[in-house]
Amino acid sequence: MKNVYDIKYEKGLDFILPLYQKLETDVNYLENSKILIVMHLHYSDTVKDYLKFIDEIPGNIDLIFTVANEQVKKKLRDTEFYKKKRYKIIEKENRGRDISAFLVACRKEILKYDYFCFLHDKKEKSVESKDDIRKWALGLWNNMIGSKTYINNVLSVFYRNPKLGLLVPPFPISNCVAHFFADTWGEDFSLVEDLAEKMNLNCDLDDKKQPITLGTVFWTKVPALKKLLEIEWKYDDFDEEPLKNDGTLSHAIERVLAYVAQDAGFETGWVMTDRYAGEEIEYMQMVLRKAFERLNKSLDIRNILELEKYEERTKKFIPFIHKYKKIYIYGAGIRGERYYSYLEKMKRQPTAFIVSDKGEEEKAIHDIPVYNISEVELDENCGIIIGVSEKYQQEILLNIKNKNQFFNNIFIS
Repeated sequence: MKNVYDIKYEKGLDFILPLYQKLETDVNYLENSKILIVMHLHYSDTVKDYLKFIDEIPGNIDLIFTVANEQVKKKLRDTEFYKKKRYKIIEKENRGRDISAFLVACRKEILKYDYFCFLHDKKEKSVESKDDIRKWALGLWNNMIGSKTYINNVLSVFYRNPKLGLLVPPFPISNCVAHFFADTWGEDFSLVEDLAEKMNLNCDLDDKKQPITLGTVFWTKVPALKKLLEIEWKYDDFDEEPLKNDGTLSHAIERVLAYVAQDAGFETGWVMTDRYAGEEIEYMQMVLRKAFERLNKSLDIRNILELEKYEERTKKFIPFIHKYKKIYIYGAGIRGERYYSYLEKMKRQPTAFIVSDKGEEEKAIHDIPVYNISEVELDENCGIIIGVSEKYQQEILLNIKNKNQFFNNIFIS
């Protein structure tokens, strides 16, 4: 059995769907399906941000709001949507947050449906992250229920892919939110293992493969999560407030979702609007450019291949530079300069730069002398770092051998 991350990657289970262009599907299939959307709202000051999504939800889809806050409940009851019986409100205990909203407050309701979408609000923890968190939260909702057409398109994807059981939004990328780049298991892998054992899940858990569900915003075929939904969860099962940032049952449940679906015979994919995908590609390009500018300056890493090889190169490089009394850099160009910077960060200064043909102006670089190969005595006390591009490396190695055919103290990457 393969890990859910590998299945998603190998099958390309990333669905970029048009926000306003309708995909063709079997209309009878959608009309005959029982569909529920549950929205958990906790923060009264942002209720208006989410209510606007109700206009986009087709009339054949049932709506439930879960609340643990009297102010939120009042705001929901004051809307025209509520007066027209567009949705119902279920009150819950303020424990377990969004997870208990669907596993305790609405669990029995959900089991009556074929499809289920779950959403919740978010709140920043610092002033600096306010804009990012708001963008993240609204991005989640748009990627689930961004328009009437888009909702139809999401359900069409399920129809066209019978093995697909769970669709979640991609990890967020923003200035302050680092989930995309971080270790997304955190302190939760052992908790997920315990949870999988408790549910007797037949799945492939691997802490070297990141979870593909992070958070509890998703569309699902109810049978895909039935094993989780059939457990008679109680509010007391969940950690009390204030909730830790990691390492709780809630964090484990959000990461186990794809494995529950795998046990039920379903696959998990990412889904997003075409608009969101375009914005994120632009943003990612900017992020990568800035990241590699810094990596290049700091660690001489210019691309993904060099990043992947960095640890291996460093393991060889550090023992090499400490083995010899004198370290030379062969090459006074861009690569030679990079190795100089690399050595400088490791608190090691080269004895000299070496070149094949020294011009009169090449006396020193960064106050480090520049020698012609003919001026250097190659013995067992010195090591040479080859700091030239690949097309010149064989020529340099030949120059060294011509100088001393027995000399092998050479580092070349």
